[in-house]
Amino acid sequence: MTALLAPTPDAVAAGPDLLPVLPALRGLLPGLRRGQVVSVDGVGALATALVAGVSADGGWCAAVGMPDLGVLAAVAMGVDQQRLLLVDEPGERWPEVVATLLGAVDLVLLRAPMVPSAVQVRRLTAHARRHGAVLVTTSPWEGAQERLQVASSLWTGLSDGHGHLRGRRVQVVVRGKGPPRGAWLWLPGPDGMVGPADLVPVEEAG
Repeated sequence: MTALLAPTPDAVAAGPDLLPVLPALRGLLPGLRRGQVVSVDGVGALATALVAGVSADGGWCAAVGMPDLGVLAAVAMGVDQQRLLLVDEPGERWPEVVATLLGAVDLVLLRAPMVPSAVQVRRLTAHARRHGAVLVTTSPWEGAQERLQVASSLWTGLSDGHGHLRGRRVQVVVRGKGPPRGAWLWLPGPDGMVGPADLVPVEEAG
């Protein structure tokens, strides 16, 4: 069993070297450090929440290889649609597409169409560092400085097989430097937005 640290209650907003995250995430991530690679476990609301924090603050973002990205749901979570570039099908030259975007926007959300080679990983990691952009990848990435995972998930709104799904409470775990950190969040809540949930993380099976 691995103990998880609870969110820091007095976490502050991002500084000059950090891209902002949504307020509900600041206890886990005070911000996204420019030039780093962040690995998120799968495509879904957690990755979209990272885009929301940056775009809502005026930053530019791009989503590559995600034709099924729910734009309306993303907007409900706080994504500024006017500051989001979509490259649904980058094709075989996806590394060149991502490299170009890393020099033009603040955050690139990537679902690679294939497992990247070690050379591609090193090249794109270097591009992110050189341009001060953040690369968020939805698959494992060697050398990622932060790794985010949904360790537990619970949908609300159904009772005995009836009703409507109203929200999802998830336990998000962040691994990077130091011990893993965890918190329960609405992702999304009944209002479609991200917020703290009424559950306290204590342990993670491991």
